[in-house]
Amino acid sequence: MTEKYANASTLGYAGFALTLWMVSMLNAGWFGRSASHMDLLMAIAFGGGAMGLAGLLEYFRGHTNNMLLFLGFGAFWCAWAVHAHDLGTAMMSPSAGGYMGWFFLVWAVFAFYIWLASMHAGVMRNLFALGVWLTLLALAIADWSGIAGFTILGGYLGLISALIGGYVSAAETINTSAGHDVLPTGAAHAAAASNDPVPIRAQA
Repeated sequence: MTEKYANASTLGYAGFALTLWMVSMLNAGWFGRSASHMDLLMAIAFGGGAMGLAGLLEYFRGHTNNMLLFLGFGAFWCAWAVHAHDLGTAMMSPSAGGYMGWFFLVWAVFAFYIWLASMHAGVMRNLFALGVWLTLLALAIADWSGIAGFTILGGYLGLISALIGGYVSAAETINTSAGHDVLPTGAAHAAAASNDPVPIRAQA
């Protein structure tokens, strides 16, 4: 009997997408400061905890890129939530003196090479990584320039990325349950959506 493992990336993409959507609504200017406290809880519980767990599970499935994406950005959301708690708001400051720009830039570099690594992981996964990279870059420029328009741009890029990430999570959940592709993700290889374990060394 062939042993099978659950597809943990469904949880990882859901955690990333839902947290990113909630935070991006603030950056896009949809809601004010009074709504921001819920994002801290979301970032810790779902963006940090659940995503980190998904990253660990993806490690055991041998999926290096997903492991790095979920564990890395799980840590990002935890760090972001602690910083936002200290500020008393999850909203992007009009200017944090340039330091937060560097914070977003180093994570943008991290997202950039994850995007490069996802070139053969499917169109939707690649677009999600691209969107995350552009979102972080816009927020970095917003802090350095003090121009609120870049914060709003980062918010809308984040919203688009969240929609893509949510679609990937839904597609992988439905496709895995059905045993065949129902919602396309543009995967380059059918094995990318497989529920079978992959040796860790295969993607080293």
